[in-house]
Amino acid sequence: MPKPSREIARKHHYVPEMYLSGFVGRKGRCFGVDAKERRPFKSRPKGIAAQRDFNLIEAPGIPPDALEKELSKLESVLAPGIKRVRETASFGTDGKDREDVINLITLLAVRNPRTRNDMQRIYTEMFRAMLAAPFEDKAKWEAVVEAMKAAGKWPKDEPSDFEGYKEFVENNLDKVKAHQNFSLEMELEALETLYWYFDARKWRILKAKEDSGGFVTTDHPVCIRSPGSLNYGAQFAPGLGLSDRDVLFPLSSKVALVGRMEGGEDIVELDDKGVADFNATVMGYAIKQIYAADDQYRYTRPAGKPLGKGCTLLQDSNLKVRES
Repeated sequence: MPKPSREIARKHHYVPEMYLSGFVGRKGRCFGVDAKERRPFKSRPKGIAAQRDFNLIEAPGIPPDALEKELSKLESVLAPGIKRVRETASFGTDGKDREDVINLITLLAVRNPRTRNDMQRIYTEMFRAMLAAPFEDKAKWEAVVEAMKAAGKWPKDEPSDFEGYKEFVENNLDKVKAHQNFSLEMELEALETLYWYFDARKWRILKAKEDSGGFVTTDHPVCIRSPGSLNYGAQFAPGLGLSDRDVLFPLSSKVALVGRMEGGEDIVELDDKGVADFNATVMGYAIKQIYAADDQYRYTRPAGKPLGKGCTLLQDSNLKVRES
């Protein structure tokens, strides 16, 4: 068998390495906590928030990793603007850096394992319902067959036995699943629509004070919460279009963003309590992993309890697994 002309990329990041680089500490590593496996770990961005074949395409004449390659190019284009916002805690004057940040937020909100799995379940149920619908009664099936014959799509001399086709569909319906190609197409279409939801918000830049412990991120970093409240990770939060919901997005261990429908775009410094409140919601949205520059970050715990710290997070009974 001839060798492929080039190596195909199979490890695909759903949270980009360039984004995770904002949460590295010593030796360029993130300090992580895995809520499912109940263990701490240290890793370079290359080793986390990735899934085999997450962006794989199956189509004749198209390299399987074509989308992965194009997404990598896009992330490289966004990276300089993201870096400037991190370093200056400012969107600059021409709006380009703000645009780059909004594009990154949109990518992360749309393309992640939780959303992918949720949408694939919906698509699969829809496809199964469509296949089963003609067999609710014989008249429906006959109407479908006649329509296909009129369109020239029914095989010549093929019998249209209602009971036989019905039995075949019922016996094989559980094998019908939405193909990943379809999911990828839907995600790409959603990017353009959702970009404008995020762009319409007024983005407040948050700066963590030196002694605050810093911001954290997760394997699902775009979060929604009611203003002034702690969310602790409602997976099915209200829609982005509602004016009484904030979008939270950590950009680095020192800079984070809050998108609101009202108010202006400004810069606010947060002390340890403010950073801890922000972190609590972000951590609650994690699928299973939390990332930070070190283990000294803080997060708000339920009323009456002191602030939690990263170094003791695994002993906290509120740490839950929220895998999709």
